[in-house]
Amino acid sequence: MSHWTVAKVKITNPNIFLLRKALEAIAKELNANVVENFEVKGYHGRRQCNFAIPMKLPYGNGYGVYIENGEVKVVVDDHGAPLSVSEFANKLAQYYTALAIMHVAPQLGFNIQNVQQLQQGILIDLAR
Repeated sequence: MSHWTVAKVKITNPNIFLLRKALEAIAKELNANVVENFEVKGYHGRRQCNFAIPMKLPYGNGYGVYIENGEVKVVVDDHGAPLSVSEFANKLAQYYTALAIMHVAPQLGFNIQNVQQLQQGILIDLAR
């Protein structure tokens, strides 16, 4: 039985710098690092990825992220992995969105007052 899974992330035409930063935040939670141009393997699946978080998983060698036709996609054999593919994709979308807001807020005249990691997501307080 295959556990190899590909999931779309609701990010299109990403800023590569912000995408990597979002992955680094997830990697930190997993006590791992982000690498570029890495082949992620799993049970009956493999994919060359723009970015990956290599780690020893029961049936694979890590989480991978690649961009296809402007869409961000995540791959992993998530059987026994610390995060399911959907949890990983949701976390990636949250971190990427938070980083994008923090990146553009000063250009729109806002000051970042506070950033908090909550159980439900990330809270960003902005002020003018």
